[in-house]
Amino acid sequence: MNLRILTLLAPLALAGCGASPTIGMLEGHVDKDTTSNFVVCANYQCTARYNVVMTDADWAQVRAFFDPPAADPAAERQQISLAIGQIERIVGPKTNTAKDRPGATIITTDTKGQMDCLDESHNTSVYLHLIERDHLLKWHKVGQPIIRGHVIDRWFHNTATVTDTTTGVLWVIDSWFGANGEPADVVTADVWLKGWEPEKFLTRTDR
Repeated sequence: MNLRILTLLAPLALAGCGASPTIGMLEGHVDKDTTSNFVVCANYQCTARYNVVMTDADWAQVRAFFDPPAADPAAERQQISLAIGQIERIVGPKTNTAKDRPGATIITTDTKGQMDCLDESHNTSVYLHLIERDHLLKWHKVGQPIIRGHVIDRWFHNTATVTDTTTGVLWVIDSWFGANGEPADVVTADVWLKGWEPEKFLTRTDR
């Protein structure tokens, strides 16, 4: 299958997960002056949007994952993975998405409180920008969401990304494969673009 990177301006997919949000949409969902006020998507294709306010106590839980600062990029990617899960646990009760199932797709008819990969890639990108804005990243820079898929099979998949500033390698931070609050999956974009899926997803019996 021909797999390719598409930017935030990619056209909307016809089935499965759609293309990533536009640049303007993403920037408009993160308050420029604080880490406490932002917008998250849910209910597939960003049908529902929730304004979320985090308390200082909420954000302190996120900061804790980066204390002490990572000694190398690999350690920081582990911190990022865990911190994304923690943010989801904080945001879930605020947006009625705490019961979001792993790997939710457009095939299901029960979308309330669920997130497809467009929702997940948008939300994780927002969370990464909040983390970056608080100067918690030493080894990575937050990138734009990317998409894989093919117009023939119409099965697109989106994810958030970060770049290792020491090597220039692009890494995906994919929160779609796990249930709400689970650590995000982290793998190089090159591997992800070839159709990578985590073992926990490949062995599911309800796919």
